Amino acid sequence: MRILITGATTWHDESAIRRELTALGNVGSVVTGDTPGIDALAISVAHELGIEIDSMKKSRAVYKAFPGEGWKGLNVRMMATGVDLVLAFHADFDTPGCARGTRHAVELAQQAGIEVRVCRA
Repeated sequence: MRILITGATTWHDESAIRRELTALGNVGSVVTGDTPGIDALAISVAHELGIEIDSMKKSRAVYKAFPGEGWKGLNVRMMATGVDLVLAFHADFDTPGCARGTRHAVELAQQAGIEVRVCRA
């Protein structure tokens, strides 16, 4: 199973990530981005659990295609890697005006028929 982990750059709860990945059981790889917070923690936890990590970075082409919103292009690229499930970690996911990048990744997944689980705490 290939899991995309996305969420808040201010996320700090490694145990929530560990809990979700451990509960899934057969995780082949984790795809994540290049930000502090959720991405850095996802890499750390996946490494600890012996899960393959595909850490993707925003590219010059992404910034050109999405001026000022490179995260959108990164979300598109990450989703295109064959993700089976999206785990989104954001305490403010339901707050209007917050979680724009996380919400974008969730919407892409839903449009593609990919299962999404949102963890708020």
